[in-house]
Amino acid sequence: MLSTKSEELSQQVQLLLTNFGILSRWREQTDGCYHVHLTGESAQIFADEIGFAYVKKSERLHTYLDDLAWFETETWTDKVVELEEGTEDVYDISVEETHRYAAAGLVNHNSKWESLMMGEEAFAGVDEFLDYADHQARVLNSPGFNPYKLGKQLWEYLENTANRREVAEKLLRVEGITWRNFHDAVDFDAVQEHLEPPEAVDSVTSVEDLSDLPDAWVDHTAVQRAREGETDLERYPWEALTFEGLAVRHYSLAKPQNHGFLRAIGRDELEQISRYLFETDRYESVEEALDDVDRTVAWERMFSVRESHNDVTFVDEFLTQEFVDANDYFTYEYSYSTGQYHAASVDAADVKKKLLLRFTNLGKPTVVVADGNFRNRNELLLEHRYNGVALDVAQARKTLERVFDLWGRPVNLTTIVKDLDEREIELAQRQNREPEPEEKGVRIRYDGEEFEREELDWADVEHLSADGVDYDTKPEDWLA
Repeated sequence: MLSTKSEELSQQVQLLLTNFGILSRWREQTDGCYHVHLTGESAQIFADEIGFAYVKKSERLHTYLDDLAWFETETWTDKVVELEEGTEDVYDISVEETHRYAAAGLVNHNSKWESLMMGEEAFAGVDEFLDYADHQARVLNSPGFNPYKLGKQLWEYLENTANRREVAEKLLRVEGITWRNFHDAVDFDAVQEHLEPPEAVDSVTSVEDLSDLPDAWVDHTAVQRAREGETDLERYPWEALTFEGLAVRHYSLAKPQNHGFLRAIGRDELEQISRYLFETDRYESVEEALDDVDRTVAWERMFSVRESHNDVTFVDEFLTQEFVDANDYFTYEYSYSTGQYHAASVDAADVKKKLLLRFTNLGKPTVVVADGNFRNRNELLLEHRYNGVALDVAQARKTLERVFDLWGRPVNLTTIVKDLDEREIELAQRQNREPEPEEKGVRIRYDGEEFEREELDWADVEHLSADGVDYDTKPEDWLA
């Protein structure tokens, strides 16, 4: 339990604990203090991951855990007990580089579902839609690396590929269609027409529109509310549809921008799908096969991926060559010979390599505290874990200035830089090749007034260099 007179501190600690998967309870006491309580499994995680520096507190915590017969069930959900209507100021926030920010313990970010709701389901009113569309366009087209755009494109690609695989599996079960003749035997225009959602699902305006739809697509409770005048289906048609019905209404392969996605399936993917198809469950016609397509497959897959993946594993698993080609992704590298950046590779493995570098540690360099009493002078020594990407020295100096303000004593930073002399650059230019920089160890020191730079022996920095890590994507004949 934490007890403090500061309400702000107690709430901040509670938020920090959630980063460790620790659920806590916050209470205001009659004496004006604020308590943060941990019990059960969360107390065990606290003991394993954080713990107390004071021996007596640590002993009491372990005694408490040893005496527990079982852990009480903890839940990360809470019930909404009251809704209040009113008007408040709202803020449009865009964060450089990540386009997301943490607030009240939650990571706030736009999403694929947000664009579906605001645009396709018209959550934005007629007077709001243009403002929303303008904001969305500015976010998607902001310059430089745009993680929001990448994420949205990857989610849409995942949705399309999951739906495409489901349709392909059904078509490959039709008599006479194989992975070898798939593109010749399938009438893609006819398939596309069959996959379009029924008019009654696409344009719901009244209860009568739903009468001929399958029961699994219709939310009959919502329909009853509409009959009683509690729901306006003309304004909120989605309320009358179940998860299955909404999956049909928003089926990705039926959207105009995705009409060529099924046709673009490769022979390798078709062959792979065929390997796992049994001879049972054959269809006599394409129509029969398409009637059996499960329109919820992609959404179910997306929900599963959302639970099991983070940014790094998401990009690693789903960024393919097809995705890179379709969305025009490429890598670029700095040329010491020309003094400019140049496009280097459109290979998916290279693009993925660069993207994963950006997502690992949020794309920031890893700097650790090596010594708080460096050279026995109470100076701070920081070390940069070098991964082949050199620090921006100008930014590193600004950081050292801020760290000095916090530490109050001189601060030092050990790192590895890439060094090139002018003669090597001139020689490379004459030979039409890229010069090879030499990696050297340096230590930068700031004492509150000026910077000092000291070159180090390689033996002093060798432990900072990661083995087997290469983020360079320049081809051998680059710029030739």
